Amino acid sequence: MRVVISRGHLDINKKLARELNSLAKNFNHKHYSKIENIDGILLKRDISVERKKEILLKSLHASLAKAFSVNKGRLNRQTLESLKRRLANIRKIIDKLRSINYYLETAFLQDLRIAGVKIPASSQRLAHKQALARDELEAMEYTAYQLIGKAIVLDKKLLDEYSKKESKVIEKEKRELNNLSPVLAKETELLEHLEAKIPPTAAANANLLKEPMFSHWISRIFALLSYLEHIYLKEKGILRQLKKNKPAKSRIEKKISHLIKEKSGLFRIMEQKAVSMEKTGLSSKFRSELHNFTTVIRV
Repeated sequence: MRVVISRGHLDINKKLARELNSLAKNFNHKHYSKIENIDGILLKRDISVERKKEILLKSLHASLAKAFSVNKGRLNRQTLESLKRRLANIRKIIDKLRSINYYLETAFLQDLRIAGVKIPASSQRLAHKQALARDELEAMEYTAYQLIGKAIVLDKKLLDEYSKKESKVIEKEKRELNNLSPVLAKETELLEHLEAKIPPTAAANANLLKEPMFSHWISRIFALLSYLEHIYLKEKGILRQLKKNKPAKSRIEKKISHLIKEKSGLFRIMEQKAVSMEKTGLSSKFRSELHNFTTVIRV
C-alpha cells in the first residue's frame, strides 16, 4: 500500500527524530528535574493571539521532546515524579491551545467575515467529524514507523509489527484561503488526540515506561506532534495571505488586551439585561455577543 505524504511533513519528522536522539544521549537526572514554570506563558495577554499560539506550540514541542527523551535504563523514583510534573505542564499547554483554536474557529472567523473576507461558512461539528481523512491517518502511522526506526529511545523490535509501505512524496501543497476553517479543525482534532494520550498525573506510573507500551505510546504522540506542526505551517501561510487584505490584517494583529477591552462592554449589556430578564430569556444577538466574549477572555 502506498502512503501519500508531503515533503514538509517528512522533513519535520526527520528533524524531530534527530532532536530526540540528541536529548536522549545527553540525558541526566539533574537537568530532567528542572522544569520550566509555564504559567507566565499561559497567562500572557499583551501579545497577539497569533503570536501566543506560535509560542505555545514551540513550548509544546520542547516539553514533549524533553519529557520523553529519557534513558529508561537509568530511571528512578525522582525521574518518574519529574515526568509526572512535565505531563501536567503539557496538558496545560494543550488545553490553552485548544482554547485559542476554539476562538479562531468561532469569533475570529466571524470577525473576518464581518471585515469582508470571504471564508466559506461550515458546520463546526461536521468539520471536526471529517477533519482527518483516512490518508492523513495512514501518513501519521507511517511517520510513527519512521520514528521507531530512527529514534534511539524507541524499541526497534516493534518495526516488525508495522506493515511496510511505500511512500509517494508530495513536494508542494496548496495553502488557499478557503482552507483556513478545515485547517483549524484538523489542528483541533490533533490537539484532542494528543490530550487523550497524555495521562493526568494520578494515572501516570512506571508501567508507561515499560516496553513495548512506551514505544507504541511515544511514537504516536510524536507522529501527532509532527503532523500538527506541519498543519500549523499551512495556517501560517494562509494568515500571511490574509494580511494582504487590510481589514483582515487589522483584525489579525489586534492584541488580546485590545480584544478584551473591545468586548468588555458586554458586561454593561449583561447588567442591563439582568434587570429586564425574567421569563424572556436571552436574545439570540446577546447570546452571540456573550459567546464571543467568553471565547476571547479564555485566550
